Amino acid sequence: MQQSAFARNNAMALKAINLLRDKYVALEDICNALQPSMTEPEFRDAVNYLTECGYIRLRDTETKSVTTLADAPMNALEAKVTADGIRIIACTRTDECIDV
Repeated sequence: MQQSAFARNNAMALKAINLLRDKYVALEDICNALQPSMTEPEFRDAVNYLTECGYIRLRDTETKSVTTLADAPMNALEAKVTADGIRIIACTRTDECIDV
């Protein structure tokens, strides 16, 4: 059940970030929009997975430099879907940990 929730959460986070595909979106805004369907720790877990797999790109909101969730607080980050992330959403690429 936990594995199923992880895959579902990853898909929800990826799709939410994809809503503004050509722009960066604040992680805090996405996290707030997904509550109560997903808790903040679940969202952070999904963002971490999606970043590590290269499906999303994170950057610092002030410096605009690419970073990771481990290097900055979530409220200082924004995200954008990468080409690989778009392939996942379009179902031309699969990942067992993302239930699209």
